[in-house]
Amino acid sequence: MALYRKIPNDPDPSYTKAKNAALRLLSYRARSENEVRRRLQDRFTNSAIEKALCSLRNQGLVNDSTFAKQWREQRERYRPKGPAIISQELRKLGVDREVIQDALSGFDSAANAYKAGSKYASKLSAANHTVFKRKLGGFLQRRGFNGEVLGQTVERIWSELFDPLGGTINGDSQYD
Repeated sequence: MALYRKIPNDPDPSYTKAKNAALRLLSYRARSENEVRRRLQDRFTNSAIEKALCSLRNQGLVNDSTFAKQWREQRERYRPKGPAIISQELRKLGVDREVIQDALSGFDSAANAYKAGSKYASKLSAANHTVFKRKLGGFLQRRGFNGEVLGQTVERIWSELFDPLGGTINGDSQYD
């Protein structure tokens, strides 16, 4: 008497292995379709990879549009960066330009620059406004924020940290 039933052979065991490998990759974090394809390329045939990706797309587990929006949200929440850097990261992960544009629509550069700069600014010295401006500006620029947003953010943070009253106290006080 057999205790185990024999499982019928899978018509394409390579497909099953490719799909399982893709599922393992997706268990760590969401990935773009191109990223999954690149990671599986060395171990599986193109046919098995395409079948696995088709199955994952149909199940909603691989979707570049959803992936790009999640990537943007993660950047905004944990490591704020400018739209140029986020776009560059997504292109490197194989997401199409149109999908990236859609994911970045409504992106609030000013709020993200402020969030990124606030934490860094608390580490800077208030001894010299010019040095503060140069260091914080460089920090924000390396994170992909542009000139106008960058300048406004630096001035806003400077005034909040080192001029909390906004310069409203003048020499003509009633307590002289």
